Amino acid sequence: MELKQVYREILDEAKRKKVTDLDKFNSLKMRILSKHKIRAIPKNAAIASIASKSEKEEFSGILSMKPTRTISGVSPIALMTDPYPCPHTIKGIGPCTYCPGGPGSPFGDVPQSYTGKEPSTRRSIRNKYDPYLGVMNRIEQYIAMGQVPEKVEIILQGGTFNFFPWNYQQYFAKYLFKAMNDFSILFYHENETDFEKFNAFFELPANLDDKERTERIQERLWLLKNLDLTDKDVLEAADNVFFNGKNSMKKEKTMDKTEKIKSKNAESDEKIHELIGKETIKKIKSIKNKKIREIFLKRIEGIREIKDFENHSTNETISISKGIAKIRSNENGKTTENKENIRNKADSNIAAMKRVLNKIKIHNSDSVSLEKEQERNETARIRCVGLTIETKSDYARLLQGNQMLSLGATRVEMGIQSIYDKVLKLTDRGNTVKDNVEAIRILKDLGFKINLHHMPGLPYTTKDMDKNNLKALFEDEDYRPDMLKLYPCMVMEGTKLYEDYKAGKFKPLSTKEAAELIAWFKQFVPPYCRIMRVQRDIPTNMTESGVDRTNLRQYIEKEMKRRNIKCHCIRCREVGHKLHINPKLKLNEPKIITYEYKASKGMEFFISMEDAGNDALFGFCRMRIPHESLRKEITEKSVLIRELHVFGSAVSIGKKGKIQHTGIGKRLLKEAEEIAKGYGFDKAVVISGVGVRDYYRKLGYGREGAYMVKRLV
Repeated sequence: MELKQVYREILDEAKRKKVTDLDKFNSLKMRILSKHKIRAIPKNAAIASIASKSEKEEFSGILSMKPTRTISGVSPIALMTDPYPCPHTIKGIGPCTYCPGGPGSPFGDVPQSYTGKEPSTRRSIRNKYDPYLGVMNRIEQYIAMGQVPEKVEIILQGGTFNFFPWNYQQYFAKYLFKAMNDFSILFYHENETDFEKFNAFFELPANLDDKERTERIQERLWLLKNLDLTDKDVLEAADNVFFNGKNSMKKEKTMDKTEKIKSKNAESDEKIHELIGKETIKKIKSIKNKKIREIFLKRIEGIREIKDFENHSTNETISISKGIAKIRSNENGKTTENKENIRNKADSNIAAMKRVLNKIKIHNSDSVSLEKEQERNETARIRCVGLTIETKSDYARLLQGNQMLSLGATRVEMGIQSIYDKVLKLTDRGNTVKDNVEAIRILKDLGFKINLHHMPGLPYTTKDMDKNNLKALFEDEDYRPDMLKLYPCMVMEGTKLYEDYKAGKFKPLSTKEAAELIAWFKQFVPPYCRIMRVQRDIPTNMTESGVDRTNLRQYIEKEMKRRNIKCHCIRCREVGHKLHINPKLKLNEPKIITYEYKASKGMEFFISMEDAGNDALFGFCRMRIPHESLRKEITEKSVLIRELHVFGSAVSIGKKGKIQHTGIGKRLLKEAEEIAKGYGFDKAVVISGVGVRDYYRKLGYGREGAYMVKRLV
């Protein structure tokens, strides 16, 4: 029996028994799999791929991804950049004593500060750190699980993004936009997902862990990656190649080794067939338009070059990682086998930098334009409503800020880690408190939302210092972030801190200590800040010591309940989370509340729509009177609209949801404009996600440089 038939039986049985509980659904699934003697357990995403639209709605609570991922109204996609050293490592200062990963680490060549085992890192490794593949793959997963990923927030992770070569930064940005645009063209018809084409291209239903299936899909995507699908002839040819006889695609076999097509280079032809499939090659060679046919054939040659490059890099990394492991496993350090081939950390960094430069040459095409892809995304079905970039404060000044604006970024994540210069210096952070403070101010004055990272339990930090650290984040006007991630310091192999820990010179916070500290801190968090995370997304089996539970947030909530501490951060008050916890909650008519505060030498206005009785937040707008005008678009009479957000589960663009698309955003923006006029300002400058520009146009805003602006009269 085919998998599709088995999945159909599971769905039909679940409908017949009116299953609404995940545990019962999984039990039913296992029983049917056992009946058909199927050992490989399919993910619910695979089963969801054959469900009808009504079935996806009926089983949304079972087959969908965690509702918390899209409950805030957007679908997040985290992408890792290629392994690359930190800037202060090249200067001979870093990496930070506590920072794992990076080129040549015990975990292999992985992004700096990661281990390779985090969910987003694993996805990125599987997708070759390719932004086009990464976005396509994540959207595929969302749709297969019945989600609506039409408002996407991209988060770029993997170290100091601004330290990468500028052409790599542009390469990464333009292809993540192109992926959203191409997906919109290929798999949407009359504003609805074309599941026949979607299932055919991604070979669904299937075992999602099938490596051969993954490789076939990646080869198709590499073929599409540098094709201009805005060209009607190219799009028509792509449609014929991939979707003429749709479902036959997944049955396509590669060429028999003995079969050859007459060609000037039969061996080369055979390799091409092994890459993309015999039937696909036939369809490409049958394209009547010679110009278009040559474009496709050239792309196939490009795929071969990409495959050779990726395979060489992967094999080299595996070989080196095994060699490093052999040397480290010898306690006496006497291992000599292949030692001459093992790179030290400096060599690994140089090799990683060279690989990035070579990758740009092979993967990048000048025919793909960042500006054009951003323009396409303004009206695409799948739009980028926010782009987040991770960096360090010494790489977050005006130059980098302007570059990030041109890439389409709207939010910056930056690790400050401590408010003490001594701690920053002794942990080899590579920047000062002054660097942190200046970077925060500059970025806010450019309109960016700021998500700070802070690390309780660092070396040379006492319990009282930790408390002062945390309280200062909001008591000190130089900080006051819009968002905050708390990462209790952990000990991981390959770091300087690991050696100190082994020598008995450092003891990290335990799970209990971290939970008690963060629970205590929660009472001081103001209503304008969102606590994004309270621990790293690193499997505890990858750490040597420190917090040993992946559900630290639950321990914190338990401690808060015990001590009767209430948190008023944005996350705890989002109406979607309130309803998720208590579906029977009776909401009152929300009202606008404005909270004013000074921050980074400017004035901030947090304008929110709230049901005060239930402490439920429906949406908010961040407006700033900047300390100084850093760009020509921002005049002395300008205010900055740094964020406009309405909560509720993600819904399709143009469709009404329970909360989104009910006019709350317009009311909040109007209130911000009125406040600005009351203070004597005559221009509103919005830092808008590329995919939200069209929304602001409908409200009277126009494009000016990197922003959307409106004259206030």
